[in-house]
Amino acid sequence: MSQSIEKFIESRRPRWERLEKLIQSLEQGKAQRLRPSELPDMGRLYREATADLARLQTFQQQGALPDELVDYLNHLVARAHGQIYRSPSPGWRSLWMFLRSTFPATFRETAPWTLAALGIFLLGCGYGFLAGLVDDSFIPLVAPPHLIEQVEGGKVWFDSILAIRPLASSMIMRNNISVTFLAFALGMTFGVGTVYIMAFNGLLLGTLAALCHLHGLDVDFWSFVLPHGVIELTAIFIAGGGGLLLGSALISPGDLSRKEALTQRGRKAAQLILGCVPLLIVAGIVEGFLSPAHLPPWVKFLLAGVLLGLLLCYLLLPASHNRPRRFTSK
Repeated sequence: MSQSIEKFIESRRPRWERLEKLIQSLEQGKAQRLRPSELPDMGRLYREATADLARLQTFQQQGALPDELVDYLNHLVARAHGQIYRSPSPGWRSLWMFLRSTFPATFRETAPWTLAALGIFLLGCGYGFLAGLVDDSFIPLVAPPHLIEQVEGGKVWFDSILAIRPLASSMIMRNNISVTFLAFALGMTFGVGTVYIMAFNGLLLGTLAALCHLHGLDVDFWSFVLPHGVIELTAIFIAGGGGLLLGSALISPGDLSRKEALTQRGRKAAQLILGCVPLLIVAGIVEGFLSPAHLPPWVKFLLAGVLLGLLLCYLLLPASHNRPRRFTSK
């Protein structure tokens, strides 16, 4: 090895070692410990190492340099490239930003589809309530027999939840999440399956409301349904809107191909369904612990109003992005 090459290597080695230390810090997840000046330094050192590697490879081809040094620098450059150009890993901050800004903004953008799902639900609910009032034989077609028997005996079926609160809350969450994802996924049936889920769930609620009304249990029924229902049903409407959005991409893709329309609208629909999960978790906790609790009805109605108000503020009011104030010396 000539003296000029050795001199070049010795002059560059401290920079390679410095780059290697920065890479090790990033690989060990210590990026937050790096000083602000060190990140730009890493980019500069990476570019210099890349140029050094090209020069050493020329020396290697001439037989004036051992392979070990070139392999070391090649590996170093590859590691630096992986750290500089890697995609940022999702973390709690990303989740917080999604829930704080992305999900509510997507909800507002796709609100017409959520309102369409709500309309289908209300049609089913209205039909179930009216049909249950005018035709006694209709209720057994929708409501389970044991539930009808309890209501006819002057009791509500949800008192039993109190005895198994943690288990009931877990089962309720799982069931609600399953229904919500089903309403979303059935959008791939050109929206037909989503329409069915919305209409059937509305029909079931309306029929149960009619059953309780006929036996003087309106207050008991609605004081149980509303505290968790304002959140749970909203999540189901949002998921139903996501399913209808998927169906619209298949039925009316516009100027795009069906594949392109499904990709674009599917991305927004996926954001809707992911945002529904924490809402359903909250609804499951309320339904398992607060809705069946022996509290005065007015307390439950007040709770429902507060939860609905908070939910609407969260979904409808854009998140404020306050910038930090700059302090200037006088």
